[in-house]
Amino acid sequence: MRFILRAFWVISFLGFLYNLFTTYGNLQQVLKIQIGSLGLSLTRSQFFFFFLIFFLIFNVALYMYSKAIYSVPNKIFLVPFKSFWTSDKENRRAANHILDAWTWAFACTVNYFLIFWMLVVENNFHFEGNTVSSVSWFYIPGLIMLASLIIPVFRLMVRNTNLLQRAERE
Repeated sequence: MRFILRAFWVISFLGFLYNLFTTYGNLQQVLKIQIGSLGLSLTRSQFFFFFLIFFLIFNVALYMYSKAIYSVPNKIFLVPFKSFWTSDKENRRAANHILDAWTWAFACTVNYFLIFWMLVVENNFHFEGNTVSSVSWFYIPGLIMLASLIIPVFRLMVRNTNLLQRAERE
């Protein structure tokens, strides 16, 4: 599972970089963004560096969090049914793997939404003044990915470190 999630993260990483550079090339020189009564003007270079820096900081922070999960003491390990998950090393290792997988899935989801937001900005501020394409279809898979982030919470509520263990015995 960890390999699959990291592969999806690499795909989201490469997709983000591709989309960042293509969006930069297709944007107007100045973006005038209206958020409610607040008007904001950005150059396309500021737009580029904002998304790049946000992406880098967020992904590095999640990577550090995924590594730090393994060193959190049992006293401050906050999960549902903490007493079960911290009762022995096997249970703790299983909980660590669940949280590590969730971290990689969360990073993929955030990267996906960053790509979506860049597509929306590109669609609204294309240098030729017209819309590139419809990006509304891109929103639905993102919502499905966002909803799937709830699964590990439910998984931590099941007091079995190996869900396949029961099937193997029967």
